[in-house]
Amino acid sequence: MTTTDPVARANPSRPDAPRRRAAEHVRPLALTALVASAIVAGLSIVWLVEPAISPFTRPAAPSLATLLLDPTAAAILSLAIGAAGIALGTVLAARRRGSRQPSIAAGAGAAALAVAFAFTFGSMSGIAITGYLFGAVAVVAGLVTIAVALVRAPRLGAALLAGLLLLVAASVWWAGLTFGGLAGFAVGVGGALAAGLPGFAVVGLGLISALVWAATAIMALRSAGTGRVAAWLVRHRRALTVLAAIGPLPYAIARASWLTPWPLFGPSGEHLEPATLATGLVIGAGGAAASLLTLGLILPWGRVFPNWMPRVGGRPVPVGLAAVPGFVAAGILCIAAVPMLLTTVGPVDAPADALLVNLVLPFWFWGPMLGLAVAAYVEWRAVDQEP
Repeated sequence: MTTTDPVARANPSRPDAPRRRAAEHVRPLALTALVASAIVAGLSIVWLVEPAISPFTRPAAPSLATLLLDPTAAAILSLAIGAAGIALGTVLAARRRGSRQPSIAAGAGAAALAVAFAFTFGSMSGIAITGYLFGAVAVVAGLVTIAVALVRAPRLGAALLAGLLLLVAASVWWAGLTFGGLAGFAVGVGGALAAGLPGFAVVGLGLISALVWAATAIMALRSAGTGRVAAWLVRHRRALTVLAAIGPLPYAIARASWLTPWPLFGPSGEHLEPATLATGLVIGAGGAAASLLTLGLILPWGRVFPNWMPRVGGRPVPVGLAAVPGFVAAGILCIAAVPMLLTTVGPVDAPADALLVNLVLPFWFWGPMLGLAVAAYVEWRAVDQEP
């Protein structure tokens, strides 16, 4: 008898096509990780020779390595993990197509390198830049969605437009949002990115290295796994997704409160500068969008594009379209979680403030939950597509 239940089909006794597909992704990911590791190793030699230009000497955004090690030791550590990445990347990239699947030891090694890169380069700057940029993209995407829906799904478009007009009215008439404030947000973010570009580039290189090695570890371990973890993820995917969607809500709710007479975690409405208001609302919009997109992992439009969407309406959503940005976001959140905890919990004279910050910005919870939710979505789609 054939079963149609994806949970029932996700068991170790079935021929595991997802495992074979995961093994095929290990080599290109390892090759990318090899290149990133080689760049880090080369730069580390330069930083050891010329300490004045080392990002560990005067870090704009401290990583755990810069907090715990002196600049020379941090540069040596960077060189060591770069060299280790070259070695493991060479071994994994040299695998021929169709050869034996990567071992659990290879996956564990890749995971260790991901943690090492995150320790050496991970900082709060990565999540800050991501938050600003994603918030701006979310606002633009929301406006485009409303415009398209008004044409192709008038009822939905009218409801969304009404909500937007209500939000704009509260932002402008009550909170004092202005075009100048929006321009100030854009100029401020653009100027900060331009001024800190060299430091952000180094952080970005380390972040990319950590994420690629993490992806390599996931694929290697997935290809070497038995399927029990996959079955557990599929079984609990709804609960995991709801928990992940809760992660960005405290910040989004706090920033939405700036449009009411009871603003939370910010100055009162009459003392709120328009640029500050614009910044909070844009990033808050990004948090709300992140929560909505996370719920898409278990909602129908996370599997099939809505019919009102041009060109793609009614077609299956490519798994990678949700999985890649989802895993990247989870990785960035996890990398930022430890520096956030250390920098906020450090001042022992204000434990209540530290607790409050880590509840409003719960990277320690949001990152792991999002990673599990995305992994559950990937496993569910893979099992659901099996014959």
